[in-house]
Amino acid sequence: MKSVARTPSRTWAEIDLEAVRHNVRTLKRRSRNANLMAVVKADAYGHGAVEVSRATLEAGADSLAVVTVEEGAELRHAGIDAPILVFTDLLPDRLTLAEEHRLMVTAHSIPSARLMAQHPNLQAHLKVNTGMNRWGVEPEEVGEARKVLGEQLVGVYTHFAAADDDPEATQRQISAFDRVLAAHSFGYALVHASNSAGTLWYPAARYDCVRPGIALYGLHPANGEPAQEDLRPALSLKSYVAAVRRLEPGEGVSYGLTYRAEEAMFAATVPVGYAEGYRRTLSGRAEALVGGVRRPLLGRVTMDACVFGVDSAVAMGDEVVLIGVQGDERIGAHEVGRWAGTINYEIITGINDRRVERSYENVRGT
Repeated sequence: MKSVARTPSRTWAEIDLEAVRHNVRTLKRRSRNANLMAVVKADAYGHGAVEVSRATLEAGADSLAVVTVEEGAELRHAGIDAPILVFTDLLPDRLTLAEEHRLMVTAHSIPSARLMAQHPNLQAHLKVNTGMNRWGVEPEEVGEARKVLGEQLVGVYTHFAAADDDPEATQRQISAFDRVLAAHSFGYALVHASNSAGTLWYPAARYDCVRPGIALYGLHPANGEPAQEDLRPALSLKSYVAAVRRLEPGEGVSYGLTYRAEEAMFAATVPVGYAEGYRRTLSGRAEALVGGVRRPLLGRVTMDACVFGVDSAVAMGDEVVLIGVQGDERIGAHEVGRWAGTINYEIITGINDRRVERSYENVRGT
């Protein structure tokens, strides 16, 4: 059985950058001739924005997308020179910072377009609301926004609300966006709409560019099996057995003693908890891999530790896989999401990088 000695982290994440490159190539192939804008917001969905950005660009991504100016500035400070789009609305002082770091910005309203027009060196994309009803100018406002931005306008886009599970709603959004494109001249502006689900399943919505997020990291946009779409999960979350004890019949485990042994058994304490992002809602539901075998989570996840049922062969120092592969078994982020009552997105972005050290495999492309 594999033993590990890790310092200083008690729990760590391993990121396979070749898996990221594979996923970019898969998505490029599926999108035919469209450009690919890699969405690396939220620290690349918990995978590390700088390292992932480099890997996506090596594999053929044409540009990057983030949510905050600070996220874009981090990439610039790391020496990344590719085009970067900031998705969300920005306060006036952030526009100056965006201009300084050569970041493209998004106009979500007529007032935001007017603010951007005060920074003539900024390039802007216009976001159109076609049914998500969160950000974006209304279709009837597009003409005015287009005039305000003038030559600053280099892109126009929309965002799908339910491309992962509602084809009818998605088709209505595509049709609404097509009407906007037919009614206005956008010149050489980049036209884009497709998130991961759109890239994979809606050929008519690929336009000039696709902008996948979750699929870049090898996860299925509808919380299904990644292999169905030729995607390879890039992240593994691992820890180790810190202690093993024998439980006698009737003895309980963890806060509230919500689990009690029905017969004599062994229990392994693992130093991972909700402070690392291993959610409390996994209590009594999740499994981990130890010795290539699925082991049940006993009782409640606590802030700093949880307990799994094991056998007498398990020893202190043995590797524990919370997300990833061990032997012939795999536990995916989508599976952890189902146990936690959420989605794979929240599982991977919720890993606390102040408690969970990252390491990278296949840093150089093959």
